[in-house]
Amino acid sequence: MYHYVRDLPKTSFPRIKGMLTSDFRRQLQTLRSRYEMATLESALDFLRGGYSPSRDLCLLTFDDGLKEHYTDVTPLLVDYKIQGSFFVITTCLRENQVVSVHMNHFLMAALDFAEYQTSFLNRLADIDPNSKSLADVDSTVAQRAYRWDTAEVASFKYLFNFVLDGAVRDRVLKELFEEKIGDVESFAEDLYLNTAQAREMQEAGMIIGGHSHQHQPLSSLSAKELESDLTNCHQSLRENLHEQSLWPFCYPYGKCDSFNGDTSRWLKTLGFACSFSTEVGSNAAGSDAFAIRRLDCKDI
Repeated sequence: MYHYVRDLPKTSFPRIKGMLTSDFRRQLQTLRSRYEMATLESALDFLRGGYSPSRDLCLLTFDDGLKEHYTDVTPLLVDYKIQGSFFVITTCLRENQVVSVHMNHFLMAALDFAEYQTSFLNRLADIDPNSKSLADVDSTVAQRAYRWDTAEVASFKYLFNFVLDGAVRDRVLKELFEEKIGDVESFAEDLYLNTAQAREMQEAGMIIGGHSHQHQPLSSLSAKELESDLTNCHQSLRENLHEQSLWPFCYPYGKCDSFNGDTSRWLKTLGFACSFSTEVGSNAAGSDAFAIRRLDCKDI
């Protein structure tokens, strides 16, 4: 599982938590030497018990539909003859919106964390004095969700993504983002893939999948909201990209508390072939194709 893959020191946000492109290239070499590099088709055949690989399989997945997946990652995968599965947030693919989780990432990368957290919480209290706070966060649950972060950062991220009222949070967030970083629409154009680039990636042998329409924890949505989000995601993929024999999905946030049986039932109804979580581990033949475990690229 990969997210940001970029030449960080040369970017405007060198503190974003990602993998250097040079490290990614070296990791491709290492993985290819140790594993049979899977396609989505061979991986699903293995899970169904229909394929016995010569070595352990390794499938590469990339979340969020970032522009660097087109400019930097895909050319390397083509060079190494490796297929990647790329999961796009469909509202970002076409509507020039930056989802809240990414605004949060870039504000944390642009500002001192203590300064940003204080500014956010103070503004939140001004807008909604009765809002939830860090006192409402279970630090153990937060640390499990954000295992690469300090306890303080993990608790803030959990509050931000899972506890706060989304409308109030996003009002505070957009104000801070435009004040500290700049125009959201222009930023979105630079951050995310567009449909033409996603189609080029398909033409190069890559798989595109859904990562929801608005990147909300799907288990927190009402039945109507869940149906709307997943239906819009599926429709956007089918209408704007090339047809694929298999359409995969990837749960936003991805821990087992971020999706449930209703989520997987809707995905199956819509025709998605499988879905990936962020639960850590490998997958054996017979594993649930709608709760596929992954390793973070930093685990290797």
